[in-house]
Amino acid sequence: MKHTSSTNASAGRMAYSSNTNTDQNGALFWKCLVLLALLYLVWTDRISINLNYGSVEPTTLPAPAAAMAAAAVLSETGPAATPVLTAAPRSEARRTSVTLPDHAKGHMRFVVDPDFARRNGCSPDEVKRSLEMCRAYIERFAPVAEAEMQRFGIPASITLAQGLLESNAGDSPLARKTNNHFGIKCFSKTCKRGHCANFTDDSHKDFFIRYDNVWSSYRAHSQFLKDSKRYAALFKLDPTDYRAWAHGLQKAGYATDPMYAQKLIALIEGLGLDRYDDASMP
Repeated sequence: MKHTSSTNASAGRMAYSSNTNTDQNGALFWKCLVLLALLYLVWTDRISINLNYGSVEPTTLPAPAAAMAAAAVLSETGPAATPVLTAAPRSEARRTSVTLPDHAKGHMRFVVDPDFARRNGCSPDEVKRSLEMCRAYIERFAPVAEAEMQRFGIPASITLAQGLLESNAGDSPLARKTNNHFGIKCFSKTCKRGHCANFTDDSHKDFFIRYDNVWSSYRAHSQFLKDSKRYAALFKLDPTDYRAWAHGLQKAGYATDPMYAQKLIALIEGLGLDRYDDASMP
């Protein structure tokens, strides 16, 4: 009987131990399951938060970075089409244009008034030729304008724009026959023969100085502005502020055209002439 009781007690302890292990394993299983569920909820909740924020509050750049991005143009180059950021021309950010009358002439009209060709049915070949004349003129005389800026302080952009406008990109009769690219007149009544030329009538007010070469015309333009009291106020301006210079020239009476300043500004910004001002600064 004693042996039987001992055996029964041992079997009871083994059953109790087995039940205890089963309960512990079950509890561990449920704990792991609950933990996994919590991790899943936390993970899915974080993804949801990110998506919601992304759709409601787009990422904003700091002020300097935003300004740089706004001033850049995205282009693609190379076989792999790698994005490249190229800085936009300064003058392109605020392009000025002038609406010219339909009877306007000259190569400049397609730059000053970009819509002129469409309004008047001008052929693409005519527009192309005029723009090529402008580019050739700039390429030829930009170094001269830069040199004059370094010596006299006149913006190279202003000098080039005046030369383009006054000489029709070097294609006017005055420019071709007298090398006078700035419409500088002769007011002397005792000038020598061949010193000046007349292209309109017999009035001496319409006589223009004849120059041996175009460089002499550029130098005369610089000296004309620098030595005249009428234009003294211009030399107090920032030499890179072409807008102020253009309006100053018109105010001082360089030309009678009421749109003279606007035309100069439109040329400078349309052709990017202001880049020569930065290059000319010492």
